[in-house]
Amino acid sequence: MKKIINYIFAAGMMMSAASCSFTDLEPTDKVGDKEIFSSVTTLEQALTGAYSKMSMRTTISVSAVLSDDVYKGGQNGGAGDDSYQWTYSASTGDHNTLWSDYYSTISMANRVISGSVGVTPADDSEAKIKNNCIGSALFIRAYTYFDLLRFFSDFEKKEGYGIPYSKEPIVLETLGRNTVAECFADIKEDLETAISLMSQVAPDDPAYASQAAAKALLARVYLYERNYDKAYEYASGVLAQNPIATLGEYAHIWSDESNKEVIFELKRLSGEESIGTIFFSADNSSSFEPSTELINSFTDDDIRLQVFIGDGVDRDGVAVKRVNKYKGTSENVGLADQKMLRSSEMLLIMAEAKAYTDLAEGNKLLNRLRAARIEGWEDKEYATKEALLDEILLERRRELCYEGHRFFDMRRFNLPIYKPMIDKTLDVNDHHRIQPIPLSEMQGNPVIAKQQNSGY
Repeated sequence: MKKIINYIFAAGMMMSAASCSFTDLEPTDKVGDKEIFSSVTTLEQALTGAYSKMSMRTTISVSAVLSDDVYKGGQNGGAGDDSYQWTYSASTGDHNTLWSDYYSTISMANRVISGSVGVTPADDSEAKIKNNCIGSALFIRAYTYFDLLRFFSDFEKKEGYGIPYSKEPIVLETLGRNTVAECFADIKEDLETAISLMSQVAPDDPAYASQAAAKALLARVYLYERNYDKAYEYASGVLAQNPIATLGEYAHIWSDESNKEVIFELKRLSGEESIGTIFFSADNSSSFEPSTELINSFTDDDIRLQVFIGDGVDRDGVAVKRVNKYKGTSENVGLADQKMLRSSEMLLIMAEAKAYTDLAEGNKLLNRLRAARIEGWEDKEYATKEALLDEILLERRRELCYEGHRFFDMRRFNLPIYKPMIDKTLDVNDHHRIQPIPLSEMQGNPVIAKQQNSGY
């Protein structure tokens, strides 16, 4: 049966440990929404369940392995090999997990939005809470759909196949794929509506969605749409509220001592999902190491080199380089909050947008970021749009490494991806640049079975 359909019947709907009052309910195929969404309090608990479904682990893992930013480590054991070698098919590869995880999250968000209709607030305070729940669920839905669109569609072809975009819990329907243009429009509509409903303006607590988070995501979406004026407008507004971290503040973001410039993140506590173990484990097993090309892109006076890249010894006693962006502690190796939106990305979006319309301003914005990351930085000017864009792409690689951007940036810039370790290139016309719709989805849905991505 089609995965999107099945999620609303899953007993996993019982939320997370934070929503323990739901754990005594019967499986959700036996409990109606009137019983689950009976008050503002239960609506908030359902939203907690939607937050708990969100994760950057698979997104970061797959996008990093697809890109040129990692090498396979000595204890890899074949993990992610289909993605690393670009040999995946509809039946094999990490895209199966991406598809199921994303639609599971979307199902939860849709349940909150749909269930809110039957919730009657007792007073103005409860009305505000209800609106915030709806707005937050819309943000979660839009964020997740956009990641689906990036992985599974050619987002440059507006009339091409996007992804199935449902705004309601799916019970019996077998959905086909919306166009890319329709998906962009729906994502933007969700986010604009979310802004009008959410109570948190700035990210006072970035573990919860805010108006600033929705605007930051809109800036990212408009950048992908190549609507540079709107991308700049939203990014600059967010940055005015949330300045980037300084040289002295930056390292504390990645040790989770500070939320400076973090617009939205997923909090992770001891015993919960760790993100750093994508790359190395507590027993020193090395799964993926930072590529030499990424390491060499940093200068010695760039503070990010020491923050993101470390030296270590793997399980076999071999000296290795380590991805330290999500280092964690000796007690909780790899455990770190998952930063999903940051002000540094907003500044880079602004610089890229201005590269097309105002070269001097684009240079100024890029220099502003580099001065906050490279000790003793002296401003440089790039005389052409092409030269400035090359530097912005380089800076995005350094600043946003292992945050789920590099693979898509290479697609946006229409560049091949070369992995010298295996002497293999993913050319710009290779169909593996877009993930296949999973075979299980094709087999369970006769509509989408006719809409597979080209080449699979």
